[in-house]
Amino acid sequence: RPGVEYERVREVSIIYDKGSGQFEARLVVEVKARGNHGQGRVAVDLGETVLLAAAFEDGTVLLYSGRFIKAARRYWQKVRARVKPPSQENPRMSRRFRQIARKESRQVGHLLHLATSHFIRECVQRGVKEIVIGNLTGIREGMDYGPRVNQRLHAWPYRKILHMLRYKAALVGITVRNDVEERGTSRTCHACGQVRKANRVHRGLYRCSCGWTAQADVNAALNIYE
Repeated sequence: RPGVEYERVREVSIIYDKGSGQFEARLVVEVKARGNHGQGRVAVDLGETVLLAAAFEDGTVLLYSGRFIKAARRYWQKVRARVKPPSQENPRMSRRFRQIARKESRQVGHLLHLATSHFIRECVQRGVKEIVIGNLTGIREGMDYGPRVNQRLHAWPYRKILHMLRYKAALVGITVRNDVEERGTSRTCHACGQVRKANRVHRGLYRCSCGWTAQADVNAALNIYE
């Protein structure tokens, strides 16, 4: 990868992909992290419609849309609906079903790489030393927005996003914290601390009776920042 220096090769493997009928060469190298003299922090709220909402110390806010990923998933869901799915009688996926899964994974992965790489570059330019992300462990348990929405939210790649941010940040000497409680941040007013679900007027607006108004995901990110 351009701009990445590695110290030594750890593993080389050649694998045959039955689905594509091609050989893949995989190279694992040991990379030395670049030095980072930054002192800043940035808080990140992960979501679905807004993939990343980032609040920097200097007041800068960055929003990364998740709509392209949602559109890709909807498209492949329609394609998948035309193919016979695995069943109890025949649990093995068909060749076509596996191909669809691989194509969807690659497309979504590419979009995630674009967003996370751009965000890490912004962090480097703004002198960030630490990224703070809300801990989403167990946050989807007990959610009930109906079968369709529940399935969509549970399939959202939070873990994959976090993994990408961790290793990309490590390459440029930025640490990632993921130990801040996420629960309740979207309902809590950053200005006065009032917790009220109705304050989230709609998907993109948070408005509190104290006068505080902000983009809803930014409000959540600022609460994570605390």
